[in-house]
Amino acid sequence: MKAHIKLRLNAKRLRVAQGMSQEALAERAGLGYKHYQKIESGNWGELYLTTVESIAKALGVTMGCLLDAPPKGATGNLPSGRPKQKR
Repeated sequence: MKAHIKLRLNAKRLRVAQGMSQEALAERAGLGYKHYQKIESGNWGELYLTTVESIAKALGVTMGCLLDAPPKGATGNLPSGRPKQKR
C-alpha cells in the first residue's frame, strides 16, 4: 500500500475514533480546513513532512503511526484518488 493511501486511511480512522471533525483536526494541526480536507480525500498537490508531523501531533500519535499499514479492514469508504500532479 502506498504511503499517501496509508496516511489518508490512518488520519481519517484516528480522527473519527477520537470523535473529531475534519474542521477540529485542521484547527488543532494549524492547517486550513480545506487543506486538511484535500489531504484526507487524497486531492492534494504537495505534502510536506511538517504537515504530516502537525497532523500526527494533533492526533496524539507519531508520524510512523500515520504511515504504517492501517489495521485490516480499515479501508472504510474513502475514495481511491491519488495526489494530484502539479501542472
